[in-house]
Amino acid sequence: MRSVRQSEFRKKVKEASGPELDTLLKQEQENLYKMRLQIALKQLDNPHAIGDAKKNVARIKNELRGRELKAGKES
Repeated sequence: MRSVRQSEFRKKVKEASGPELDTLLKQEQENLYKMRLQIALKQLDNPHAIGDAKKNVARIKNELRGRELKAGKES
């Protein structure tokens, strides 16, 4: 299920605007939820994809928090 390489995903996260990051976060969280359901039903082909999805969610949250701290420092 890895449609975008991790380095490309990181670049996409860095370049995204705030609303785009929120949308991306929702998509990744939904994707993770669906994969967890599939693994419970023994339908997921690649169980390692769950780890990738968790890391993607963490990357997005990390970027959002970094921007929040940067905005607070500038004020």
